Amino acid sequence: MTPDTRWGEILYWAGTIIAGLLVLWVLWSYMFNADRGEPIIWIAPLVLAGAIWLAGWACRRVLAGR
Repeated sequence: MTPDTRWGEILYWAGTIIAGLLVLWVLWSYMFNADRGEPIIWIAPLVLAGAIWLAGWACRRVLAGR
């Protein structure tokens, strides 16, 4: 495993964890607001989570040379 490949894996997993935390935050917010009678799904953070994950995936592919 080359150092570039290792960095690709690190960036991928960091992006995946950050995106997962954002999704959990959106779910928590939805559940909290549903109890109050105002269920709202935040679209912007979900799109941001997808973009963060996609950036990590791209780093993984580019740095691994695939």
